[in-house]
Amino acid sequence: KRIFDPPATNATISAELTSQIESLAASMENHQRNNAQSPLLRGNWRLLYSNGAEITNLATNLPLGFQLGKTVQPIGNDVFENRGTLDHPLKLAHWQTNVIGDVRVAPAGSLNAAGVKNDRGNRVDVDFRVLVFVLDEVFGRPVRFQKILIPRPLAKGKPQPANDITYLDETLRIVRGGDGALFIFQRENDVKLLTAEERNLLLGSSATSKQERIDVGIGMAEKSSSPELQFLFQERKQ
Repeated sequence: KRIFDPPATNATISAELTSQIESLAASMENHQRNNAQSPLLRGNWRLLYSNGAEITNLATNLPLGFQLGKTVQPIGNDVFENRGTLDHPLKLAHWQTNVIGDVRVAPAGSLNAAGVKNDRGNRVDVDFRVLVFVLDEVFGRPVRFQKILIPRPLAKGKPQPANDITYLDETLRIVRGGDGALFIFQRENDVKLLTAEERNLLLGSSATSKQERIDVGIGMAEKSSSPELQFLFQERKQ
């Protein structure tokens, strides 16, 4: 277990344990319907495991000795956040990232990026509104630097970002991303959504200032020209 308690990934645990986790998850999936409308979806969730490419890249390829820390996803009635922390063993710096967006029940019969049909009512469509980077510590001293990136409108013909909630109960949620990637979450009470005022302040700032715009979607983060995203997703040199 790493010092900053990041989510496990197929790139950071053994192949045997990966197989056990993914087999168990698969055995629990697709026995439920209408999870997209379940009140259990709302709440504060911590990411325990993922084989998604962007999570595995963060867990293994961060430069300069930075390490992925706790990763959480609070969800409200029609809003969500994806929060992560980047730490350094020598306290070089501490970063926080937060993707803020909207979530809604996906239309019945819709297809995701992998061509999977929404035939169980378990799919939610997501719209990314802002991506916030916050540097709040350098060499153990508090600082405050914030940058906001704005997703471009979804290009015509591009698949709508969506997640399938393939299992849901009071404490556990299993999700498949639009490309079929697996995400396993545990409910955690010490995670809170931004207040409506805090959210509106960020959205208002993004609308009134000249922020950099980025593409969103599967694989788009790695291709962004943003130096922050390039830092996160650069290839590790062997």
